[in-house]
Formats: sequence, C-alpha cells, structure tokens
Amino acid sequence: MTLAGFLAGCGGAPSRPSSVSAEALWGGDTKKGVFLKVNGHQGTLWQLEVWNRQGQLLGAGGFRLRGFGKARIVPEEIIGWENGALHLKDGTWLVPEPAASR
Repeated sequence: MTLAGFLAGCGGAPSRPSSVSAEALWGGDTKKGVFLKVNGHQGTLWQLEVWNRQGQLLGAGGFRLRGFGKARIVPEEIIGWENGALHLKDGTWLVPEPAASR
C-alpha cells in the first residue's frame, strides 16, 4: 500500500535525507512530523517504516492500532512521532508490536 498525496504539515516538508526510502512521504508538523512508508497489513498489524526529519529510523516493522479501526492510514491525520509511537489527530496511536509478539 502506497500513500499518495501526503500533505506537508505547517512549514512544508523538509528535504529527504539519503537514509530515508524514496517511497516514504512526509506527514505531520515541522516539530513532530515524520517520513512514513506504509508497507500494508500483515495479519492485524500495519507494516511501517518511520524516520525523523534528519533521516534517523525511529521504528520499523509491525505496528498495532490503539484507538479507532482504520481501513487505511490517512496522511493528513498524522500529528507525529511521540513517545515511541505514531500519533493521529483522532486520538489513534500506531504502537510498535514487540518482536516476541509477532
């Protein structure tokens, strides 16, 4: 699953660091925004790769929804990366699934 039309947050998208996948798109605001690549679903988990604006990988692998169910991740709803998870405007969180649980 590819996210098309990823809208930049306040201040626009930063330049993509070389360590960030070309398929990753920017979402969120300038402070907490992230580059996000969605690789679809695997079972009940979203397969994501998340980088900060400097290109540091923040998380990769299976993420479990905590909040409202989603048929897809709507880029315009991304607030940013907080406390080790991806936060969406509707209060939903995408939390990394521990490796032992996969």
